[in-house]
This record gives sequence, C-alpha cells and structure tokens, in this order.
Amino acid sequence: MLPKSQRLSVRDIASLSNGKGVFGSLLSIRYLFTSQTKFSVSVSKKIAKNAVDRNRIRRRVYTAIRTANLNIKKSAFIMVIPKKDCEKAQISSIKEEISSILYKISVIA
Repeated sequence: MLPKSQRLSVRDIASLSNGKGVFGSLLSIRYLFTSQTKFSVSVSKKIAKNAVDRNRIRRRVYTAIRTANLNIKKSAFIMVIPKKDCEKAQISSIKEEISSILYKISVIA
C-alpha cells in the first residue's frame, strides 16, 4: 500500500472524469495532469467477484507501483484499472506495463 499522501481522495477521483485514458494489455490508466502525483487502484467486480481476489489484485498493483523506479517528470493524478489478465500476471510484468504506459503519456522520463 502507498502512504496516504500518495493516494487519491474521493474528490481527486471525481476530478479524473475530465482526464484522459490509456489502455494496455494488463491495465487501463486514467490520468489528469496536476500539481502533485497521486495514485489509486480500482478493481471492478467484473474482474474478480470475491472481495478477497479484488484486494489481492489491488495489493499486487500497489506493490508494483511502489517498487518501480519511477522518475516522475510531470505530476498527475493516476488511476490504475486492472484487466482480467492482471489476476494471473507476475508483479514484474505489471511493473513493466505501468512503466511503459507512464512513459507513453510522458509522466516519467
């Protein structure tokens, strides 16, 4: 889990409706450029029916975000939305996917 200061609040998530989206094979990312960088992970019931499975996916994605060496060059609110394939993927592949998408949208160097 990320520290509270690095997670999106409910108000921040509502502002993401004005943001843009990028889609990968394991994850979708909604983002909005702002003054500080914050992350959030949202796992739908379509992805995993049980709360235990949704929480497992959420923890794996947060671990991938925390352990990735992200050189943030633009601050943004970022919401990560895992897809069904993310449930069986390794943390290293999730980390690689997050890095490649954030590089694609010019958030990291």
